[in-house]
Amino acid sequence: MQSMSEIVNRDPSGRPESSDIERVRIWARHLAAESYGQYAAMYYVSPEVVAALAHELDEWGGLIGLLGSLGVGKTSALQALYWGKAFGMKNSRDERVFFKWREEGELFDSFLQGEHELSLEFIEEYSRHLFGALESLPKRKKLLLDSSKYTEFVKFMNRCSQPGDHRPYPDIRWAESQVGRSYAKELRRHAWFDVLEMKRVILIDTPDYSKTDKRRMDRDLTDISRFWNHLANRSGPSIVVAIQKEMFHDHFFLGKMRKVELVPLSADQMLRAYRLRFDTLEPFAEEALLTLAYMSRGIFRRFKNYISLTLNLWMSEGKSEEIDPATVRRAVPIERIVEDMELELKPLFPKHSELSIMAVRVILDLEENGSQKQSYLATKFEMEAFEMSRLLNKLESVGYVRRHRDGTDKIVEAINPVERRTAEHP
Repeated sequence: MQSMSEIVNRDPSGRPESSDIERVRIWARHLAAESYGQYAAMYYVSPEVVAALAHELDEWGGLIGLLGSLGVGKTSALQALYWGKAFGMKNSRDERVFFKWREEGELFDSFLQGEHELSLEFIEEYSRHLFGALESLPKRKKLLLDSSKYTEFVKFMNRCSQPGDHRPYPDIRWAESQVGRSYAKELRRHAWFDVLEMKRVILIDTPDYSKTDKRRMDRDLTDISRFWNHLANRSGPSIVVAIQKEMFHDHFFLGKMRKVELVPLSADQMLRAYRLRFDTLEPFAEEALLTLAYMSRGIFRRFKNYISLTLNLWMSEGKSEEIDPATVRRAVPIERIVEDMELELKPLFPKHSELSIMAVRVILDLEENGSQKQSYLATKFEMEAFEMSRLLNKLESVGYVRRHRDGTDKIVEAINPVERRTAEHP
């Protein structure tokens, strides 16, 4: 594969052509994996936990909760599993299904409108159920049926017995009006489960919930538990449910699943994902992209957002040289990082926003400059020794840093986001 600079010319200043930069900007602006679908899965860097899950699902996975922080890549992981791009996934895509959890009526409407990979299968199965219901109508009611609409169903059912494309579809709305709204709703559910019981793997992506959405998350988990119970009483396919880690709390359904945590990417993995996508690090210097990766704390959505902010600043200043770490730090101020880490830091500093800012400064400094003496950090950040000690106590309690003694002083080092899983689950 050629690099950007080999594909197109560069302007006399040495800066990549605007078309190359625009490719990066477009990619960075699409923060949600849903925006790219299969295209995003093509460039997926598969963490070890996803590769292990792929191997497991190829055999038998049961009920699995895929836990991950907001923006860490839960949707991307499910898409990679669905499209077979996760290392280790071998079963056929026809045996897998991926969908965003939503209310039943909205989900079924999306199928009937042809907006889903499963639309064809669902419409055919639902049409069979509707045809059976029409056939079961009392004779006096069947005599009142619109003969042309009924004939459409008969012809469609005949086509379904043959291989190939079975369209055009019959008039489903007409059939629903004949059998009644309540019965049609029941038939939709039966058709949906008939389709799903033929699958080996079901991948369910739950929405991103805000801090005030715990009731909605509880309701969704309750609905998913009913969904799982229904399928478990049938063929029992493997089900993976992506769950936002920050909102993870007691719910009876969570105790029934085996939990797998999707840990943040390492800085090297983020760089590899960028290089895989563009076959180059341009227009960034490697150190600048690493700085963005550290700032992102392994959250890929933040990484893309910070890239977008940096590109906007760099282009507005008309710079011709590659982007350096100084430009990155101006484009992504510490206050922005604190804002993005709000859900993580609020339990530690619920009433002291200035301590949140100082905590992020300390974490980033340790990540960039390596381990340092606690006394030196207090001097560097102009804090009293006891203030720095309290701050580090809080950060150590949740696995952001670790300390060990060296004579009379303590040495402090950052725990990168990948290692934090061990700190949180000793």
